[in-house]
Amino acid sequence: MNTVKDSAELAPTRNPSAYARRPVLSGVFWVMMAFCALCLLAAAAVVILGPKLAPVRKIAAVAPAAAPAPAPAQPQPAQVAPAAPVAASDLTARVQRLETGQTRIVDAAAGALAAASLSDAASGPGPFGADLAAVARLLPGSPDALALAPLAQEGAPTRAALAAELTDIGGQVAAAARTPGKNASFIDQAAYAFSRVVTIRRIDGGASGADAALARAERAAEDGDLEHAVSALDALPDATKSVLAPWRDRAERRMEIDRRIAAIRSQAMANLAAAQSGGTSGGAS
Repeated sequence: MNTVKDSAELAPTRNPSAYARRPVLSGVFWVMMAFCALCLLAAAAVVILGPKLAPVRKIAAVAPAAAPAPAPAQPQPAQVAPAAPVAASDLTARVQRLETGQTRIVDAAAGALAAASLSDAASGPGPFGADLAAVARLLPGSPDALALAPLAQEGAPTRAALAAELTDIGGQVAAAARTPGKNASFIDQAAYAFSRVVTIRRIDGGASGADAALARAERAAEDGDLEHAVSALDALPDATKSVLAPWRDRAERRMEIDRRIAAIRSQAMANLAAAQSGGTSGGAS
């Protein structure tokens, strides 16, 4: 039995879309693809911008620390007993002692400077009364300052000048040393008369007698040692004393001045040392 199809099924449709080509991918597929792309973009944004917007704190694994060592015990400050109150009279006495000590130091320093100035002035040939007066005010009662008062009015030649003067009168001294005695022979008297015109004497180490003593005195005077020069002249005969008397007087004045000046300077320095140490000096020398 043949099946006859309905005429309605056999008749072609009149809708053009029925004959169009159907799309391979539907709209739902593209919606899903867009959603996936948005998810990927969101994930990338979280990965890239996440650390900047909310930095992740890295927690480092820390080993358990050992127990801290006990701190060394701090030394306790010594207990100082409160000082006893000082009376006003004690403070006044202390201040007065300090002021007195400072005054003594200043005075002693001024005395040392004045002594040095006196030494410079007295080393020259002229008078030095003004410098001596300054020392006398700062060192009252000094016996050396009192002894220098008459010598300061005139002064004394320098040691160099006295050495040159002794060399100049050396010939006269040598001639006087050859003065014959009362019982001298004619030849001795004739030699003495000749020596007063032309003096011949030895001044080297081979000299003897009066020539040797005079040579030693001249060498000592040239070295500035008037004390040894005067001692060497003591060995000369008495006949030379009248020739040497003026020179010897000036030499003794110079030695006296220098000796007194040295004593004054020594006393001034002792006073300064005593004032600085807070002690007392031994007094004027």
